[in-house]
Amino acid sequence: MISQLFILSSKGDNLIYKDSSVRGEAGSDVINVFYEKVTALPGDQPPNQGDLHFVHVRQGGLYWVATTTADSSPFSIIEFLNRYRCSSIII
Repeated sequence: MISQLFILSSKGDNLIYKDSSVRGEAGSDVINVFYEKVTALPGDQPPNQGDLHFVHVRQGGLYWVATTTADSSPFSIIEFLNRYRCSSIII
């Protein structure tokens, strides 16, 4: 289950943010946490924050990010992000 969905620029600017978590499991600073962690890691390693996992696709200088709990399939979320990214480009 996707808790949050957001799109960031390569400089960390928040372009789109949607929080669908039931209990506010991630908090409001999740975007800053993701950007700090992803820029500190070498390559495209996925950053994590406790039980919250960040699944992201980087394309054209943008980060398409979904947060999820440990019981979700990351490949399904990557497929969703790719489809969402492609449909957003067409519109």
